[in-house]
Amino acid sequence: MEKQITREEILDQLKSVEHPEIAASLVDLGMILDVVVKQNTAKIAIALPMINIPQTVTNAILHSINGSIQKLGLEIKPEFFEMTPDVRDNFFTTARANWKGAI
Repeated sequence: MEKQITREEILDQLKSVEHPEIAASLVDLGMILDVVVKQNTAKIAIALPMINIPQTVTNAILHSINGSIQKLGLEIKPEFFEMTPDVRDNFFTTARANWKGAI
């Protein structure tokens, strides 16, 4: 019988996924709100600084998440939310300090 991948294992994997424009992980930026694993699917709640960020950035983030999590043999089901003001402030502080440039 296959071992079920845990929420903690997925969060651990996501700690190495960098934002496409910022030299910091999605976890460190406060973008990963939660992970729920059911069978072969990982439902990932992703916080965005604002809902209307460019689609290219959203696509790049999803591509990075998919690449990381598919190694674990799971399908990704993303859900997007807007960051709270406190998390957004931290996000922008970290972004300014670690900006790589637009994709």
